[in-house]
Amino acid sequence: MSALTARRIIEEGFSKGDVDVLDEVMTPDFVNHNAPPGMDTGIDGVKQVIRVERTGFPDLNVEIIRDFEVDGFVIQQVRLTGTHKGPVFGVPATGRTVVWNEIHIAKIRDGRVAEHWACNDLHSLLMQIGKIDPPDVSAFSLKPAEQG
Repeated sequence: MSALTARRIIEEGFSKGDVDVLDEVMTPDFVNHNAPPGMDTGIDGVKQVIRVERTGFPDLNVEIIRDFEVDGFVIQQVRLTGTHKGPVFGVPATGRTVVWNEIHIAKIRDGRVAEHWACNDLHSLLMQIGKIDPPDVSAFSLKPAEQG
């Protein structure tokens, strides 16, 4: 049941843009431990993240690759895809289709999400929309003798 609750945030909130679902599935004192700097760490902050992402990627789709429950926590591995059709992270629309990955950990209390932690592949997303340059990976192509 807890995994189904957490899935609603992904499927209805992020993929469909229904921010009202958060009021149903999150506790009133919900805390997002990975809120962007300066953003509200409660439900309103998550609603803002959804609005920002869906402005930049109006066709955003979040696919749950796998999820499982352990000791009152739901862990989700997700893949996000969308077309960069609006401004996001200070970058005007590029029209590029982007893909990035995230891991979410939700603490469940009384059948609702009470806390959230995440790890995301934001660098990959920022490179795909042209916000940052890819890293120099030339050292990985060197043979051991060339590395010094």
